[in-house]
Amino acid sequence: MPITRETILKEIVSGLGGEEYILAIWLEGADGTNSLDEYSDIDLVCCAKEGCVDEAIARLDECMSVLGRVDIAYEQPGRPSNNRYKVYRLEDTPDCPFIDATVQSESVPVPFIAEDKTVVPVVLLDKAAIVKYRTMDRASLRSQLHARLLQAQGLYSQRSRAVKYTKRGLFLESLIYYQKYVLNPLVDVLRIIHTPLQADCFLVHASRDFPAEVVTALEHLYGVKTVQDIAERMDSADELFHKAMAEADVMLSQ
Repeated sequence: MPITRETILKEIVSGLGGEEYILAIWLEGADGTNSLDEYSDIDLVCCAKEGCVDEAIARLDECMSVLGRVDIAYEQPGRPSNNRYKVYRLEDTPDCPFIDATVQSESVPVPFIAEDKTVVPVVLLDKAAIVKYRTMDRASLRSQLHARLLQAQGLYSQRSRAVKYTKRGLFLESLIYYQKYVLNPLVDVLRIIHTPLQADCFLVHASRDFPAEVVTALEHLYGVKTVQDIAERMDSADELFHKAMAEADVMLSQ
């Protein structure tokens, strides 16, 4: 019997969801934004009772092994014990889709923001009404975005670090500083403008979230192969950055 997305979710909900310490299970990512395709991962979130995250992870491991041979089971290190993140992939399934599982305790969940259409939960199980929404706190968001804007401006003010390496003819050094002091802060400002509720997403889903002309401009700026390419794209980056800064300033002053 082939292992499908539906097969995986059915096993997890019946196997893991049947445990009394599991309070809720939901999907995020492409499931919530109605953008599923054959390459979409399963972005799974499990909420357990306080102190039961380790037990939930162990049970999730069992659910995955029931489905088939697990050839990838990678857990991200350095996360708090009440918010663990583990990536699974089953043998004999397509190479692209992974099961990206976050297992957290009931003290961690925060309400989803009603105005944010990029993170929408698809509830599979909710025994304790964990999945809730709240209205965006505009004053708090504006303050956070303003601080982020100042940080981007401070980084971009050091763009000459990239320039000097182009003049030295050193491509790798030029590239890393071009990305750090030119492209990274530029993307941050564009995020503030176009996805203020997900301002820290960098280039994740940039092709979806940014207007087509911005995507084209960024593809051009990132498509460098030589020191000369970097030097030639600096003026375009400057123009786009200053235009974006002005737009962000107006947006945050309203």
